[in-house]
Amino acid sequence: MATLHEQLSRVTSASVPVLFGVFALSQGIEHATGGEPLTGLLLSVAPLLTIAAGFFAAGVYVYRSPLTARMLWMLDGWAVVGGLVGGTIGSLFLVYQDTHGGTLVHANYVVVNSAAGFAAIGTLLGYMTLMRSVKAGELATTSEILDTVRELNRQIATIDDREALESAVCETIASADPYVFAWIGSVDGDELVPRASAGAEDGYLETIRITVTEGDTAAGPTGTAARTHESVVMQNIYENDAFEPWREAARERGYQSSIAVPLVFQGTLYGVLSIYADREEAFAGRERAVLEEVGVTLTNSIAASETRRRESKLLNSMHDVVLVYTADSGTLLDANQAALDRLGVDAASLSGTRLASFVEGELEDDWFKEGRSSEQSVFESSFRTADGETFPVEVSAVETRYRGERATLALARDVTNRREQLRSLRTYMEAIEHAGHAIYITDADGVIEYVNPAFEEQTGYETADILGQTPAVLQSGRYDDEFYDDLWETIQNGEQWHYEGMIDTRKDGSEFYIDQTIAPIEIDGEIVRYVAIHRDISALKENQQQLEERNEQLELLNQIVRHDIRNDMQIVLGMSQLLEERVDDDCRSMLDTITEKSDHVVELTQTVGELMTTLLGEEPEETGTISVRSVLESEVESLAHAYPNADVRIEGEVPTTRVCANEMLDSVFRNVLNNAIQHNRADVPEVVVEATEDDDSFVVTVADNGPGIPEIQRRTVFGKGERGLESSGTGLGLYLVQSLVEHYGGSVEVSENDPTGSIFEIRLQKASTAPEELV
Repeated sequence: MATLHEQLSRVTSASVPVLFGVFALSQGIEHATGGEPLTGLLLSVAPLLTIAAGFFAAGVYVYRSPLTARMLWMLDGWAVVGGLVGGTIGSLFLVYQDTHGGTLVHANYVVVNSAAGFAAIGTLLGYMTLMRSVKAGELATTSEILDTVRELNRQIATIDDREALESAVCETIASADPYVFAWIGSVDGDELVPRASAGAEDGYLETIRITVTEGDTAAGPTGTAARTHESVVMQNIYENDAFEPWREAARERGYQSSIAVPLVFQGTLYGVLSIYADREEAFAGRERAVLEEVGVTLTNSIAASETRRRESKLLNSMHDVVLVYTADSGTLLDANQAALDRLGVDAASLSGTRLASFVEGELEDDWFKEGRSSEQSVFESSFRTADGETFPVEVSAVETRYRGERATLALARDVTNRREQLRSLRTYMEAIEHAGHAIYITDADGVIEYVNPAFEEQTGYETADILGQTPAVLQSGRYDDEFYDDLWETIQNGEQWHYEGMIDTRKDGSEFYIDQTIAPIEIDGEIVRYVAIHRDISALKENQQQLEERNEQLELLNQIVRHDIRNDMQIVLGMSQLLEERVDDDCRSMLDTITEKSDHVVELTQTVGELMTTLLGEEPEETGTISVRSVLESEVESLAHAYPNADVRIEGEVPTTRVCANEMLDSVFRNVLNNAIQHNRADVPEVVVEATEDDDSFVVTVADNGPGIPEIQRRTVFGKGERGLESSGTGLGLYLVQSLVEHYGGSVEVSENDPTGSIFEIRLQKASTAPEELV
């Protein structure tokens, strides 16, 4: 909607000719009713009525005229000046009559007709003058537009990059006198976002928001053009309600009219070109048509550039080598990035190089076969890189036109991996053929299609006998239908099926044990084959049975060691104690030896029993959690009681933290403590126990002042049967310690004590930080 000032200006301009018309009409009516003779009526009434009608028409024209307010005021000025000139001439004529006498025409007629007539003449002259000015301006504008269009066409023809082209177009348009600002936007979601702009922008694009599909922000020329794919002209931004969201921003920058040209090619919208002028009615007639033609030309260029960009992106995204070369001489014309990288050259050095520079000489003729215009030619060749490396390729070539020249387009695929895969496949087949396990392959219905030699040897079936059969011929009859239904359901669901200890039958009817694995082979999500591997474990099963028998024997031995021998030795110890008061001094040393050896046998049977428990797997299957304090204090107290002459103590307080272990944790501490005291030859054996903890571990150290363990022996001291240099033991105690601690997820190490002796460090996992499977 126009502003109040503009409305008043236009109404005021239109009122001037209307007032002249009212004056002429009133005078004509007065003369017609004044009883004048016919001559007077003809000389005054008819001209005045005609002039009045002309002025009324001029008033309507002025109000509706596309001329600017300034031009309308100039038109009014011409009318006023004409009226004054006419009135002056009429008055002079009256003075002449009075001076010379005689009255030819009534004085009133002369003045009125002269004023009105000259006002009309002045209006007509003013209109003609203004229209010549308008036409001259339009001609200058058209000339400027044509110069701009020529420059735009030159840019469109010479600039290949879309971004550079769009920027150049905007700058050229904005620098032309008829226009002040131009920008190109593209649709992103529901909004138009700027791609390029030039001219009196001053942050305009940052302050506005233009949508495409809905709302007030979609009703403007740019949004409408994007939505309808048709150009939209807004000749007066200030008067058009559709421009309301952006009017103030446009007014601040002097924009008065605009045109939005959609850049559409074959139904695809590449963007919208928006142009702004600092005058009203700037995009009418030929000017609009010319700019629409510019839009079409620009769109064609953008579409071609995008097509080339997509083609280039596609070619450069390919891992295959793409070359374009002249069909007669083999001169390279173009190549994709993969070709440059693979051949080890850059684009500048490749252009104009002969194909022979990169193709093995004896294979060059394949690249120039005739008849490629009608069909594709496929052949194998070999490339030689700039570094001298060669690699095989499979080439697909076809004749084409490139920049107006007959050329050949060739796509070369590196088949090095394919050849390696073929070699690998042959290797795999050789491996299957020579595999020690029986392997067979079936189709999706379970019909055997292939068996290897090991299958023939294992089952007794010849290849000719088994092909076309199903694995059912191997069934022993020991399994029901539900067993095989489960097998089929598993592999048909794409999962691997495994069964160890399955009993099958050979061709001769004998049974054998197998470890069988059946796996589906899927291609594109569809199961096409099944592969089965049979491992004959008959010998393994026989060994397993022997081990079970041996374990039973060990169980019996364990019971004898832990119960019978230990009970008998307890009786021996009891009787030895009764004999202490009945033997003389000569026999006292022999009795002490009997007692000492009996204690050693009791300790040995306990250690052997614990070791047997560990080896035979009698400990709980899952490790639990145990508080170290009570176990450690109990074992230290027992050792101190057994060796009253030794200094056995715990330094500091033992934390109440729980660790991952089981009820055999006391064996760990007992064996380490006994090892520290039994091998100690100091006058006063000393064993110091200390317990600490960190974020993850509970650490118990046992330090003694014995002879220590040589560094070379520390790495093997935990081995089964390893003993100290002067040890009379079995060497099983520390082996048991390491086995149990590692089972708990911990570690045990030995180091040198200062000044003499050894330090055993037992590191156990705290229950709060242990892996779930250990808790």
